[in-house]
Amino acid sequence: MRIVKTLAVAATVLVGGSGAALAWGDMYMGDGTNDPNSMVAFPYKGVNNCPVGLQPISVNGVICCGTPTTTRSYVNRAGGHKKSRKAKMSHAPRVYAPEGVKGVVMR
Repeated sequence: MRIVKTLAVAATVLVGGSGAALAWGDMYMGDGTNDPNSMVAFPYKGVNNCPVGLQPISVNGVICCGTPTTTRSYVNRAGGHKKSRKAKMSHAPRVYAPEGVKGVVMR
């Protein structure tokens, strides 16, 4: 009886302990291609309530205190307004099924 209890406890410990080890590689480890330090910090023109040595910056639209990594402002990041040319309108081909002809015809 003592051997059965010992084997039951050993089996429980073995099964219970291996579950966490087997699941270790299943969790999300992160994106290996993403560099978290590659974000551009734009200077934000506003009231400076930041500690000494820091200034307001905008990172992905969020305003916080820090050091800007560029001199461009967030508004001018696209490089200015470009005039768009209006493309010449062309009608899409029409599909119709003429009488006496098998299938459809595109014009």
